[in-house]
Amino acid sequence: PVCAKPAAQLKLKSLLLTFNSKGAGVMFWVYNTKAMNADMRVSFYTPSGEVPYWFDFHMDFTGWRACWIKHADMPGDHSSKDIMKMVISTPAGIDSGEIFIDRLTFADFKLNAQICPDQQIPDNNCNLKRTLWHWTRLWEWEQYEYQIPLTELSAEQVKMLDDVKSRIESIVSANMSSIQYINSTIIPRALKNYEKAAVRYNADGSIVGAPLLSNDECNRDKGELRLDDIENMLYAFALNSFMNRDDKYDDHFFKIFDHAIDQGFTFGHGNGTNHHYGYNIRKIYDASWLMRDKIAERGKTEEYGRVLAYWSGLAETRIPYVYGRDELLDAWHTLLMPKLISALMMPTEAQQYQAMKSLGVWLSGSLAYTPGTIGGIKPDGTTFHHGGLYPGYSTGAFAMIGYYCKATRGTDFTLDEPSRRTFKHALMTMDIYTNQRDWGVGVAGRHPFNKNNRIPDPDVNAFGYLASLGDLTGSGKGVDVELAAAYLRMKGTDKSLNTLFKKEGITPSPSPEGFFALNYGAVGLHRRDNWMVTLKAYNSDVWCSEMYAKDNRYGRYQSYGTMPIIATGNPVSAVESGFVQSGWDWNRMPGATTIHLPWDLLNNPRPGTLMDRNPLRFAGVSSLEGRNGVMAFQNIERNYPNYTEGATVKKSVFCFDNRMVCLGSDITNNNAIYPTETTLYQLYMTDQSEAIELGGNIIDVFPYTTTIAASESAPVVLSDTKWNYYVVREGSVNIARAHQSSPNDKTHKMQEGNFTSAWLNHGAAPQSASYEYEVYVQPSNKEVSKLGRKRDYEVLRRDSEAHIVRDLITGITGYVFWAPYTDNGLIKSADGEIIVMQRQTEEGELVMSLCTPDLGLTEKTYTTRQELPVLERGITLDGEWVMTEESSSVEAVSQDNTTRVVVKCQHGRPVDFRLKRK
Repeated sequence: PVCAKPAAQLKLKSLLLTFNSKGAGVMFWVYNTKAMNADMRVSFYTPSGEVPYWFDFHMDFTGWRACWIKHADMPGDHSSKDIMKMVISTPAGIDSGEIFIDRLTFADFKLNAQICPDQQIPDNNCNLKRTLWHWTRLWEWEQYEYQIPLTELSAEQVKMLDDVKSRIESIVSANMSSIQYINSTIIPRALKNYEKAAVRYNADGSIVGAPLLSNDECNRDKGELRLDDIENMLYAFALNSFMNRDDKYDDHFFKIFDHAIDQGFTFGHGNGTNHHYGYNIRKIYDASWLMRDKIAERGKTEEYGRVLAYWSGLAETRIPYVYGRDELLDAWHTLLMPKLISALMMPTEAQQYQAMKSLGVWLSGSLAYTPGTIGGIKPDGTTFHHGGLYPGYSTGAFAMIGYYCKATRGTDFTLDEPSRRTFKHALMTMDIYTNQRDWGVGVAGRHPFNKNNRIPDPDVNAFGYLASLGDLTGSGKGVDVELAAAYLRMKGTDKSLNTLFKKEGITPSPSPEGFFALNYGAVGLHRRDNWMVTLKAYNSDVWCSEMYAKDNRYGRYQSYGTMPIIATGNPVSAVESGFVQSGWDWNRMPGATTIHLPWDLLNNPRPGTLMDRNPLRFAGVSSLEGRNGVMAFQNIERNYPNYTEGATVKKSVFCFDNRMVCLGSDITNNNAIYPTETTLYQLYMTDQSEAIELGGNIIDVFPYTTTIAASESAPVVLSDTKWNYYVVREGSVNIARAHQSSPNDKTHKMQEGNFTSAWLNHGAAPQSASYEYEVYVQPSNKEVSKLGRKRDYEVLRRDSEAHIVRDLITGITGYVFWAPYTDNGLIKSADGEIIVMQRQTEEGELVMSLCTPDLGLTEKTYTTRQELPVLERGITLDGEWVMTEESSSVEAVSQDNTTRVVVKCQHGRPVDFRLKRK
């Protein structure tokens, strides 16, 4: 450390610096022994004595504070890039005190984009094009004033606070590990870290120990601490006090907390950058709640409470939620319970009530639908994070909102009815895209397999906690029937909820049935009985997958028209349905048409994140009457390293009851080295004897490979190991029962497993290749006996203009119009890039739906707050038709024995309507 005398200047001379590197700047830490309401100035001089860069650092603190600032964010005229001297000027007129400077770095690299403005440099990081992330807005929110005033509380209001406090106790306790694990692992690990940290008080009352730094700056090999180290120690010592009723580590708890505050985990500090810190501090709040009485006994409630409230972002809730705020899932997941605990640790009950009431208003507002692709709940019920549908981030967030519902039931702080309805929509939508608890690989984000593709117990319980707030269905019961029934089907684990729902006469609901179009995610769910098919596309507004720095490195093909079937197990699960990572061939996503690449070429071409969006707007799904549906997918691969630029495909899937007709056309690319394939299925085998049926013969040998040419006159009929059946009428069918090895998506370590796979081989560099096959999901024996003998559908068209299929059993015709279309049939012409479905009733009515899955966004950025526009799309019908019922979304105008139908499309929703002849 360098000591600077009061009112002195510290000059740090070096070789000439050039401020050219984009995003570069200066980093250092300041230790102040005496708080002063004044600024320290940092100036940068050119060789000729000019000061084109400078900034002020506010000194109203004691202890350590980080200073990270980019050159571009400093005041000054920035007229010169050449700097030869930095001068730190302590405040004039200050007659005592010491300031220490440490870890000084003239960074010639780009500093983190998420530098945090704070009490020391409030205007820091001012040149971002993107609105600041929520973890960088803590100081901004501290400037808010409460809109709900402090009032004297009634006895009833005090009881409400007491009720919430007792429930928080049960929530914190319910999430503890076993006492055996606490004593054998958690506490010993914390004691070991405590010894390494060597925290101690000096004779003058100051405290020293291992430095506490942000994750980006910390080097644990040097003995430095991160916030999660503080979290682990505080939580362990609190557990010892609470669970073991033992106070021998209480002093450790307070010493670590005081050290953390001195090191910068304190009110007003930005820590340089504290991005994603919520994941590192959650247990600090649980620990503080368990120790709250002892914190009060030592007179620390106000000091610790101020720190906890600041880092929880509680100040944001002083005013109602501001529409358009991004990153809600992260905020709900990591900081909602800290906000709740911080509110209840306010010094007085009046302040606690004010904070809790404000938190309830804010949370209710945040549960409204959010615009564009920013985080939050969308009008179709999907939940967004990182600009897309992300169930892996919805879980956790939903659990915390559920806990909030549990804690605040029957008080002034609970969710209002509109927010309860929106939250219910999100939960019931999750119930739609999960089978029992598992979702398909296409919507998995960067977490493709196993436990990351499941709804955990706390999130299932959220269904029940919301249900317990009251009925939203009009049933007259004391709880919401739909939420409670879904909770019971998914086997929620809260005993009090189980008792409540039994008393209300609620029974588990059947699994959802129908076809559900969720075009914010370009995903369709086709469901009957207890099975689910997840149809997944991507387009210019919906990303394909999230390939991250250390996650899902080989997930390029997750949304290439995939259609995994989750139908097996008791209860049904993805693992029991054959989706296991060990040995999984990442090239073979069920239903996808892909170029089969070696691992080094399939690996994410970037060291960081790639969330590829399709250059084409038209890809997604539609439904008719919520029962049957269609997926349309077209793609052009971009010019990324190891991609095949310009590779094209058009794919469609027409879903009728338990049958899916799959068509492909325009399969073209110039990759002459590696083959292009359409995968029928790839399923993990727990036992090598798991059999398939091929042409009426049972195949149970292992290993086994064969290739069979399919044709109209000789279709190939085969099953997978889970007894779904495939009838292939065009293409070269390859079947392999083999031992496979593939790299782990995170570590790249090779893993192994046995799989049965089937795929269509289109060869290398295909030109206008095509395919046709039909899938029967869990068919009956009677259906199996008829497979391949007679078509139950007709392909009316399959080319670059349209894919059209008529189902002979349901009478439904599905149309995918890739481009503007003309014909002499019922639909004489159609706008391009729409999906239409229709059937005619016995009475001659025409039941139709029209959808464009295009969200219509024109701002093509990582995320956008742009409101989705209304898109008008239309078709022209043969004959004169009129609407059977008026609709604000559909207009039908007849002229010259034709009818022009124009539909207002928004949010990717299919619009159903009925017509009758004039």
